[in-house]
Amino acid sequence: MGRILGLDYGKKRIGVAITDPLGIIAQPFETWQGLSRQGVIEQIRELIQGFGVVKIVIGLPLSLSGNKSRMTLEVERFAKILQEKIEIPVVFWDERLSSVESQRAMHAMELKPSRDKGMIDRIAASILLQSYLVFQENLNLATDREDD
Repeated sequence: MGRILGLDYGKKRIGVAITDPLGIIAQPFETWQGLSRQGVIEQIRELIQGFGVVKIVIGLPLSLSGNKSRMTLEVERFAKILQEKIEIPVVFWDERLSSVESQRAMHAMELKPSRDKGMIDRIAASILLQSYLVFQENLNLATDREDD
C-alpha cells in the first residue's frame, strides 16, 4: 500500500505523523518549526522519497460549527501550492478537536502539554491521521458488503 503522511498545519508549528508501511497505524513523527513554506515542502519531498509516502492528509481547521476560518483558508492555500509541487494526492481531513484530544492523551500519559507544544502537534497529527485511516477502513468494509 504505502505510507500516508498526516500534517497538523499551524502558524508556528506543523505536527507530522506517518503510518506504518501498510498504512494501518498512525504514529507521531516530528514537529517542524521555523521553516519557510518552501522549507516545509522540501521536508515533505524528503519524506515522500525516504519513506515511500503515497498520500498526504492535511488537517482542515474548521470552526466547531463547521465554518471556515482564516486558518482554514491558509491551510487550503498551502495545500494548493503543495499539490502543484508534488505528485501524490493531498486530501483534507476535519481536524476539529484533535488538539483537545492530543492534550487529553498527554494527560493520560501523565505528560504536561505546556512543556512540549511540539508534542501536542505531533499527537494531534497522529490523531487526525488515525481517524482518516479508520474512516477509510470503514468505507472499504461498507463497499465490500455492498459487493457481496
